[in-house]
Amino acid sequence: MSDGNGRVTITIDGKEITVPRGTLVVRAAEELGIEMPRFCDHPLLDPIGACRQCYVEVEGQRKLFTACTTEAVDGWALKTQNTSEAARAAQVANLEFLLINHPLDCPVCDRGGECPLQDQTLQFGPGESRFAEVKRTYEKPIALSALVALDRERCVLCARCTRFCDQISGDRFIGLHYRGARQQVAISAGEDFASPFSGNTIQICPVGALTARTYRFVARPFDLHSVRTVCAHCSAGCNMRADLRSGEVVRHLAACNLDVNDEWMCDKGRFAFRWVDSPDRLDKPMIREDDLKPASFPEIFARIAEWRTGGKVGFITGGRLTDEDYYALSKLARKAFRTNDIDHRRQFGGGEAERSAALGGGVTYRGVESAKVIAVVGLDAEQEVPILHLRIRKAARKNAKVFVVHPRRTRLDDLAEHLLCKPGEEARAMRAHAALASALRDAGRDAIVIAGPRLADGGADAVLALANETGARFAWVTRRANEHGALRAGVRPDLLPGGRRVSDTAERAEVEAIWGALPEEPGRNAREILEAAASGKIGLLYLVGVDPLRDFPDAALAKKALENVAHTVVQDTHSDVLENHADAMLPAATFVEKEGHFTDWEGRSQRVATTRGPAGVALPDWEIFAALARAMGEDLGFSSLEALREEMDRLLAAREAPSPAPLEPSAPAAPDGLALFSYPLLVDEGRLSEGASELKAALEQEAFVEINDEDAAALGLADGDRATVRTDAGEAILPVRVTSGIAKGAVFVPFNQPGLAANALLSGAFSASVTVERAGGDA
Repeated sequence: MSDGNGRVTITIDGKEITVPRGTLVVRAAEELGIEMPRFCDHPLLDPIGACRQCYVEVEGQRKLFTACTTEAVDGWALKTQNTSEAARAAQVANLEFLLINHPLDCPVCDRGGECPLQDQTLQFGPGESRFAEVKRTYEKPIALSALVALDRERCVLCARCTRFCDQISGDRFIGLHYRGARQQVAISAGEDFASPFSGNTIQICPVGALTARTYRFVARPFDLHSVRTVCAHCSAGCNMRADLRSGEVVRHLAACNLDVNDEWMCDKGRFAFRWVDSPDRLDKPMIREDDLKPASFPEIFARIAEWRTGGKVGFITGGRLTDEDYYALSKLARKAFRTNDIDHRRQFGGGEAERSAALGGGVTYRGVESAKVIAVVGLDAEQEVPILHLRIRKAARKNAKVFVVHPRRTRLDDLAEHLLCKPGEEARAMRAHAALASALRDAGRDAIVIAGPRLADGGADAVLALANETGARFAWVTRRANEHGALRAGVRPDLLPGGRRVSDTAERAEVEAIWGALPEEPGRNAREILEAAASGKIGLLYLVGVDPLRDFPDAALAKKALENVAHTVVQDTHSDVLENHADAMLPAATFVEKEGHFTDWEGRSQRVATTRGPAGVALPDWEIFAALARAMGEDLGFSSLEALREEMDRLLAAREAPSPAPLEPSAPAAPDGLALFSYPLLVDEGRLSEGASELKAALEQEAFVEINDEDAAALGLADGDRATVRTDAGEAILPVRVTSGIAKGAVFVPFNQPGLAANALLSGAFSASVTVERAGGDA
């Protein structure tokens, strides 16, 4: 009987269970450990009952029911194939029907050995085939894109792939075409499956109909060594499985974590895996004696100690080290080099918004999914944190009201209200939009403001102030995989571990209690470090997992810094990074070669697992930092990852709950005239996309300039024209895209696409005043 709390009690195969009203029978069976065959069912997709495999018998009912579409009814007694001959016979007959035209090509099928159809035919099928006629065939494979191949004769029409596109990604490129016996998965003529989530359809396909062109005929399941780890591409923190064959990474698969990525993964995380095995891996220490020559770690450490004498040192790092690496680097800079000149950022001005991330903001994926109002400000979620994009879409399907405040229209445009504004005007646009401010106030703690990396130079704090005023929760979301880990570890010139301020005596003393005396004055940020290197104010530039020439939004400043600084140390995974500028190079292990943790945008620290040994004598970054400190006569206090983690946890444990600081609601104004802004698209020319030729063929775009249709008309530009884009830093000639999906007065150029490194147009920020004119003539 119902317990009066919205729960019902049923029995399945004689086993009683009480479940919430609305629970599908198949889910109740799973809780009891009862297995039943099915192909179309997926817990994250709406039920459809397409494959008819999960038949159950209900006592007192005349027909069989599909367990994946039937909700539990209080008092029901059900029988699965284990106890019902009718259910078993129906399942056997249906499997036999599915196999009539299915090719028995398991030995060459990429799904062979991990195929639900194989497994269920063996466990639940008839045992032999009565079908001797010629099977239906199709042309194969059909290239849906450079990543996805379709073998139509294997398809069992479960509609998992099409439902994923309709319900999860919103990228409706494929569908079920035709009817009856001719029905098949297909794509419209002339189209490509140009979705950044296309690989998920491959993974959830229960047969070998959809296969990855990167993995076709590469390996069999018994060839693979598999390890669960965390993706290193962005701050989404996707759990994944890395598959290696003979030590080489050959495949990434999404791993299930319903608190983070559900069971999904973007195509960059899935297909951009070859960079770890590229031929230019740095596998031994190198020192410059005319040319770079192999050396030992102690030799190079001794040289670094010499170079440091009498000169200041600046540390710049990227966003993809582990939590432990960042902690060791933060301590190395302060203890061994006595400097707060340390930074991981490419843009600045997050202020209290960034500090909130270091303290632990409290917003989670689950919180986003259950929110009533979501304001996404200064973030192109699909391109920058794709799985967060999917979670926002999931919230919208549950009737959340979504607003996007951004200079460009994003791929949330089918379900969100967009407030287009010039770069730098995001906070002002939020305040001026009465419906948004009212929705935030009405929802209170059920509202979430997600602030992204476009909010530099005070904009993030202005948005945080508005969130505080309305009672909404606030999340600071950065792009790169572990920027939150860097913030928590104090890899910022004015912050110590746990968001403690260098300038605050009491907060600094909490760190000094473990680390000892520390420098008291805040240091230089990354831009100021480069400026100091360019002007000779620091003598040693230490670069860890970063290439300023490629990553920093001022190519001229980065070049000048590297040319003028007395000594440059590069600690990285690949030898081609800055090899022409390095005086010493230290080989670091990639994320597949070391243990540690990544902290995602939520502040969730997740384990990164070792999948194989390092290349050559490469070491995890934290080990290099600890050994360098010892060589300089300063012990960091840990010789194992466990000891480092224990010390780090002590410093971070007490800093989980931030208290909102009073903030001024003002925000910077956008420049007069046209304002250029830039950010990296999902697939670009970055280091971690190297070797991913199929991914680039499917999703990478040539450099372009995007401009509002009214601005284009005023300048005499049409879609497809070529235009000269000119800033104080430089100029470039680019093809024009004219659209109403960009704010009037805003001009977009992607940061690092083939044909242009946009940092040649920038002067230390990701936006600038710009002029645009038709190439070869006046505007």
